[in-house]
Amino acid sequence: MVNVMKPRLGFLTGAPRISTHPDAEMSGPRSRILGLMGGFTALNWQVEPFIVGDRVPKKWSAKGSGAAISKGFFRTLTVDFMRLILGVINSWRSWQQIGHRVNYVYEYAATLQCLGWIFQRHGIPWILQTEALLFYEAKVDRQALVLDRLAQWIEIKAYKECDVLACVSETLKDILVSEFNIPADKIVLVPNGVDTDFINPQRHVPKRIFPGFTVGFVGSLYAWAGLDILFTAIHELRIEGWDISVVIVGDGLMKELWEKQIQQLELSNCVNFVGRVSWQQVPQYIAGFDIGYSGQIQPQIGKMYLSPMKLYEYMAMAKPVIASAFEDAQRLVCVGKTGFLFQPGNKEDLKLALIAAYRNRAKLSEMGIAARQEIETNHSWKVRVEKLVTGVEQILGRNS
Repeated sequence: MVNVMKPRLGFLTGAPRISTHPDAEMSGPRSRILGLMGGFTALNWQVEPFIVGDRVPKKWSAKGSGAAISKGFFRTLTVDFMRLILGVINSWRSWQQIGHRVNYVYEYAATLQCLGWIFQRHGIPWILQTEALLFYEAKVDRQALVLDRLAQWIEIKAYKECDVLACVSETLKDILVSEFNIPADKIVLVPNGVDTDFINPQRHVPKRIFPGFTVGFVGSLYAWAGLDILFTAIHELRIEGWDISVVIVGDGLMKELWEKQIQQLELSNCVNFVGRVSWQQVPQYIAGFDIGYSGQIQPQIGKMYLSPMKLYEYMAMAKPVIASAFEDAQRLVCVGKTGFLFQPGNKEDLKLALIAAYRNRAKLSEMGIAARQEIETNHSWKVRVEKLVTGVEQILGRNS
């Protein structure tokens, strides 16, 4: 990817609900896309975006758009067919609008969508990024997909045909190689990163909910987030005399069920569901935590392959973390120095981690500083993209 002239990158994503608008409901993809584009720009690349979610009515990506898709079988099926039609239309539109201005295309994968193939047919290298088995998550976690077999076929075919596949974790890479026969030598690892300029404790005034020791969570409220285990652990610890409170920032399918759990456990006075807030407010709430929680449980598919954005955001805001000991957390967290780990889904182990954090309250600020330094040095989006470009150059060099 070395070029005497300034390299020109087409950045593609075909999902109508993935948008860079500030009020986009899918805040995780928004942050990743802006971070990746910012990383390329910081390395002196010229980026030409073709983001479908920025080109359709804002209501398609705004709050409530996900729930609207899941309102019944026929509503979801109709949306599936719309996605397929839009995929064909937008692949041609993307080529017509930016095809003659770019040297490479980087596509953020989306369910039932595939745009980069048309650039590849014209000799432009197609780099495709995946952060999950999209067909599985859309069907199981969000109940937002009917044509799951077709979605799987389109997704896996794209992984096989692209020139380079960027994965967020080694675990996801292993799944794609062993279960779907994706060639390992075309895959480059690109975990999540952070916009360290914006996610910066120096820029935000803490918004604190409880005066005492507070565990905080930011993100979508899906079953795999493991908040039910946290609530049960807190309930038992408070009975034992540990004064621990919880703040939940986010929304999702499990919110109503978890609010009922809080009532049943009589934790309403120490657990606060803030709900979904704007992305500009998220750092303020993280700044009000004492420690961040990232407690993913093993998904039904059998392996935890995600790269949790929240881990990086907590640490970038100088907050230590309590995290399930999956791949990303094991690689990122230094136990006792930047956070605490526990066995995924193990309530008793989580209780031990919470007690350790509580007992180390006086050291949490120092741990947070070390966490911030780790993120600045190794996990900014600029660092991520530098390693990505190196990996892509090696793969394309071998293929050529």
